[in-house]
Amino acid sequence: MMLTLFAFAFAIALLVFVHEYGHYWVAKRCGVGVLTFSIGFGRPLCQWKRGETTWQLAAVPLGGFVRMMDETEAPVAVQAKNKAFNNKHPLQKMAVVFAGPLANLVFAVFAFSLCFVIGIQALKPQVASVQPFSAAYQAGIKKGDQILAVGDTTIDSWDQLQVELFDFAGESVADLRVQDQAGNVKQIALPLSQLSSEQFDQHLLGRLGLSPFASSRKIGAVQAQSPAALAGLRAGDEVEQINGNVVSDWSDVQKVVLASDHQSLQLVIKRNGQLQNLSITPRIELVEGKQVPRLGISPQADDNQNAQQVMTQQYDPVSAVVMGVKKTYQMSVMTLRMFGKMLIGALSPKQVSGPLGIAEYAGQSAAMGWQAYLQFLALISISLGVLNLLPVPILDGGHLLYHSYELITGKTVSLWVTQLLQKIGLALLLMLMALALFNDASRLLLG
Repeated sequence: MMLTLFAFAFAIALLVFVHEYGHYWVAKRCGVGVLTFSIGFGRPLCQWKRGETTWQLAAVPLGGFVRMMDETEAPVAVQAKNKAFNNKHPLQKMAVVFAGPLANLVFAVFAFSLCFVIGIQALKPQVASVQPFSAAYQAGIKKGDQILAVGDTTIDSWDQLQVELFDFAGESVADLRVQDQAGNVKQIALPLSQLSSEQFDQHLLGRLGLSPFASSRKIGAVQAQSPAALAGLRAGDEVEQINGNVVSDWSDVQKVVLASDHQSLQLVIKRNGQLQNLSITPRIELVEGKQVPRLGISPQADDNQNAQQVMTQQYDPVSAVVMGVKKTYQMSVMTLRMFGKMLIGALSPKQVSGPLGIAEYAGQSAAMGWQAYLQFLALISISLGVLNLLPVPILDGGHLLYHSYELITGKTVSLWVTQLLQKIGLALLLMLMALALFNDASRLLLG
């Protein structure tokens, strides 16, 4: 719990500082007077002054702001009018506004580059197991296949595979280029039409029947009061045969169970070196709206094979920066695409996370090590930068529109129009925050 709180607080403070310092640094270079630099909102907890700027930490650590000299907000002394933001050229105003999101993107490039120099551990985009009768199974994807590309995008890790498939939310199929174990390359149309918008989440690949992890024939766990438990199966038992079919890996067990239609199954298991015969009748359970036969057992991981799935992505400093820029660009584009798909209903708004969700991810990544946490910071920084550039009043993107209008027409947007648009933008932002908090609470209470 303490690790989660610390990881979340540090992430918010650091990324808000990066964003606001971008505004501050360019404002000073453009000759704008900066009165306050605040991390957090509300009552200041501590303050110090350096030059004309008051630096402070405030009570509500969910954002920050830079308050500049501006005659539209407060009177400015005659001798300081040349330092007022409202008196600057529109291009200078746009530079100051754009600098915050840009700083977040630059931070992401730095974070990814540092990880690539040291080396990032990732899972190969290689299929270790395929769920029988799943979408992947029906499409012809087999164990050992390597996913080379999704659409026109080359895939270099399992995580990237999932991210790229998000882009196909709302589509009927995803086009994959796959290489089998013999080296043959083929095009596969992976069906997606059976998935709802809510199912495009972190479990997407599992729902499609794909896993980067292999399972042995051994039973890893037996659910209490399940058909398997009542029949006498135990963790550590090795399934040799099922209904007369020799079992080579766990998918052989799954295939027979899923096709059993509530019929009794005959198993041959090995326990302590001795073969035993057991009869089990699956129980029908409702899983995501479908009736599925279940025994109540899960397999033991094949640690030897799974160790071979891990690879290290490591580059020299120059190449690492190139990869950092590439990764930041890819994730920025993906963030925009996912936001667009939410607007048209292809992705569920349940994917929006608020402070509780971000805190949970912060704690999980910190527990995995500083490299995972650094990548988490990069991803949140990208989201902060990209979403701030959306043309929504109250966000930086909205202010860029105001100043673009001034640049083109030579006139500033009238105060009453600005205030009206700011209220609309604030209402939209509050609705988004309410949705995020509702999603957080739902995940916390309902799982």
